[in-house]
Parts: sequence; C-alpha cells; structure tokens
Amino acid sequence: MRFLLVCCFFLLSLPLQANCNMAFRYGVLISPEHIRVMQNNRTFVQINHDQQLFIKGEWQQLDAETQQLLQLYAHGLRKFVPEIVSLAVDGVEVGLSSIEAMLAGVGNKSQQAEWRALIRETTFQFLSRFVRTGDHFYLAPQSLNELDNFLNGELKPQLTMLARHTVGAVWGALRDALRQSDSNFEKADSQDWQSVNQLMDKITLGMDQKMVELEAKSALFCQRMQELDEIESKLQQHLPALVEYDVVVEKATP
Repeated sequence: MRFLLVCCFFLLSLPLQANCNMAFRYGVLISPEHIRVMQNNRTFVQINHDQQLFIKGEWQQLDAETQQLLQLYAHGLRKFVPEIVSLAVDGVEVGLSSIEAMLAGVGNKSQQAEWRALIRETTFQFLSRFVRTGDHFYLAPQSLNELDNFLNGELKPQLTMLARHTVGAVWGALRDALRQSDSNFEKADSQDWQSVNQLMDKITLGMDQKMVELEAKSALFCQRMQELDEIESKLQQHLPALVEYDVVVEKATP
C-alpha cells in the first residue's frame, strides 16, 4: 500500500525551482498538425506543420529568416509542452489509478462508488490544467511558480485528504472482513497493521528522496522557457502583430 501511495504523491511533493518567473500567458495546444495559442477556447495564433502562421485567422507571408525562426519556435513548444504535461499527468494518473485499483473488491458497492467519485473529482480538477489525449497536449496559462503553488498548495492537500479517506476506508473494510471471518482478529490486528498517520509519515519520507531530481528538472524547464522567450522576441521583431499574443513571458517579481 505504501508503494501505491508514493506513486500518487511523487510529483506533487516536489517543489519547482524557486524564483523562476517564466510563464505561459496563453494556453497552448499541441497536435501533430497544429500548434494553437488559445484563451477562453478561442484560437488567436495557429502554426500549421511548423511552417504556416495564422494570426487571428489571417495567413502570414514569411521570408526565409522568419520561416526559420518560426520553425525553431514551433519545435521548442513541441518539445517543452508535451514533456511538462506528461510529467504532470503521469504523476497523478498513476497514483490515482493505483488508489482505485486498491479499492477493487473492497467494501460494498455504495462505498466503492463514493471512493471513485472522489477520485474522478480530483482527476478532473487537475486535468483541466494539463490535458493529454493521445498525441494532443494542452497546457493552461500559468507560470512555473504558479504550477508549484497549485500542486503543493491546492492539489496536494486534496489528494492527501483523498488518500487518508480511501486508506482509512479500505482499512475499515478489511477490519470488518477480518472480524467476520477470523475469530482471532484481535491477535492478527496487533501484528502488522499500521495507522493511517504512520503510513502518511512513511510516504513523506519517500517524497523527500525525490526533491533533488525534480529541482534539477525544474531548472531545465525554466531555461527552456527563457530560450523560447528569446526566440519569440526575435520572431516578434519580424512580425509585430505577434506582440499582442506574447505567449512566453517573464512575470515581474511581486
């Protein structure tokens, strides 16, 4: 059980690089044929096949230098967005599916329906900001710091509550089953069971071992966003209409 829950909290426990103010000002949708810059479900900039550019639906004629910059920009987005979306989605989906698998055959139908409803609610809230459907990837507008705040300040407490609820529920269902089937329950109960709090303490210790790894990756994410920002700025010099739709930005420190 400890292994299952460590999977759930692997990503959520680790802080992104401090003082990195790089952000996506617009949502970015990546598909094999297109890259779309979006806000409120509206597409403002679209890149087709990494070489055709449309701004507010109007095709832009590009010279050779601008074409090269557009391809660099598109390739950078295609490398970065799927990586960070997949990292986030994988970290949470594995944990949530592991918790759900842990519930299989435990408790009655009503209890399982309640547990799965909590899992679905948590999954929906998270995946509204990170979407992966086949080879389509969507990253909602956010900074790396905001991502850290969301994972650790908003989502992590919810998943912690979910884990405590489901582990406690499974614990109770197993205890009930043992009471019904084993006359020596009290003896068995005193041997190997651990409290939910003890289990969560062990999970926390496991999370700490992964901090250095994600901190290094966070620095790489920040660097990639800075490189994207530089390419985007050069592209805007050739296409001033793009300035209005500045995707990668550096937010001022509050």
